[in-house]
Amino acid sequence: MPKKKRPLKRARKTRSRASRKATPKKQAKPTPKERLARAKKLEALDAGKSTFKVPLLTLTSHPFRNDDFPQTFIQQISVTLDDPDHWITLTWVGPNADSQETGPFRASPGAGLRGLNCDDETTSRRSGSKCTPKGTYPVQGFQRRLNSDSRATYVTWFMQRRGIALHYFPIVPDYAGSHGCVRLESEHVARLIQDNSLVDETQVVVSGTWTKPSKQWS
Repeated sequence: MPKKKRPLKRARKTRSRASRKATPKKQAKPTPKERLARAKKLEALDAGKSTFKVPLLTLTSHPFRNDDFPQTFIQQISVTLDDPDHWITLTWVGPNADSQETGPFRASPGAGLRGLNCDDETTSRRSGSKCTPKGTYPVQGFQRRLNSDSRATYVTWFMQRRGIALHYFPIVPDYAGSHGCVRLESEHVARLIQDNSLVDETQVVVSGTWTKPSKQWS
C-alpha cells in the first residue's frame, strides 16, 4: 500500500536582514543637556567672528550717523522685555542730543530654551539659555550680519561671548521670539544704533518683565 505524502510545511515569512536594516529608527528626543549644548554651539558660531569698531573719520560710510559724532552719541539703549512691543528707547548725550531720534521702537527678545524662565536674571544670563540677558552691558562691537542667519543685519554686540546683540530682523512678533538677541522691527533703527554708538561707552540696559511665549526653542 503506497505511503501518504506528508503536506509540505509553509515557510514562515521572515524579513531579510537587509530590510530590517533599512527600517529607519525613531530618533530619540534630545535631552535638556543636549539642547543646551546645541544652543551653546549656535552662540559660539555668532560670537566667533571678529567685530569692527566704528571709524571716527569715515563719515560717508555711515549714512545714519549724526553730524556731530562722536561728541553727540547714544549713551544708553534701554531694552524693555514687557509684552507685546518690547520697546527700545535711546538716550543721547552731547551738544545735538535733543534733536536725535529716541523712540520708542518695537522689538522682540529671546524666547528661551524650552522650560526655562528667562524672567529670572541668573537664568537669562546663562550661556545656551536662548534668553536675552537682563542687566547692563557696554556695546562691544559691530557686524554687518549674523553668521547663523543672514537675515539678521546691522548687528550691535553687547554680549558677544554668548552671541547676543541688537539687530534688524524681518520677523518681529508681539511675543519673545528670538534665540536671545533683540530683534529690531526697523532696519533704519538698527543702522541708527550702529552708526551712533561707541564701543565701551554706550550702555545697553535690559529690564522689565519677560513673559513665557507659547512656543520656546527646543
